[in-house]
This record gives sequence, C-alpha cells and structure tokens, in this order.
Amino acid sequence: MHNTELSLTDLAENSPVCIEHDGSKVLVIRSGGRVFAYEDRCPHAFWPLSQGTVAGPIIECPGHGWQFDVETGRCLTSPAYCLKSVPSTVEGGTIVLQREEKSATDSSATVSHACS
Repeated sequence: MHNTELSLTDLAENSPVCIEHDGSKVLVIRSGGRVFAYEDRCPHAFWPLSQGTVAGPIIECPGHGWQFDVETGRCLTSPAYCLKSVPSTVEGGTIVLQREEKSATDSSATVSHACS
C-alpha cells in the first residue's frame, strides 16, 4: 500500500494545496486546526478546487463560484453534490493520505458526487 505524506508545517491555515496521491490530484486543507482531504475537482465543472479560495469553513470553486463546507465536503450552492473525500490521518506532525483499496464489487469505483 502506498501512502502519501505531507508535513503539517507545509500546510498553512485556510490555504488549499494540491498534491499528487495514488495517481490523482488531491486537495488538502487545514481549517480550524483540522486537516481535510478531497479529490481536487469541483463536481460541477471539474475545476481544480486547490485554485479556489478558503474563507473560514468554506472553499469556493474558482470556476463558477460553487461553495463547499470544508469539514463535510457538502456543496452549499447545490446541496445534492459533495466532494469525494480522501482518507487521511495526522500522525505527529505529518499528514498521511491513505491509498483506497478498490474491490471488484466496490460501488465507489464509479464516481458519484451525491452526498449521503
């Protein structure tokens, strides 16, 4: 299993960062002292959210201005959509993005952006 690591000191508060992880681009955000990781694309028009702006608990897409709750990934502009989360932990001063294992019966292998 391949995990990606990022130093917590390299991630400024409310400053979105894009990193390569497991063949994909991942948005990593530190907000309210917590760390969140999502696929780096807006579910609306696929703009890279790492180029957006963060104001408190909200990240705004640079394309069409859709807003997302940083903590939940839920879209505030169109609540039927949400960001796809990437499993992560903070171990000491390191953010660790875990690789997701996919099985043949895993329904998440097809991209779904509807929040549950």
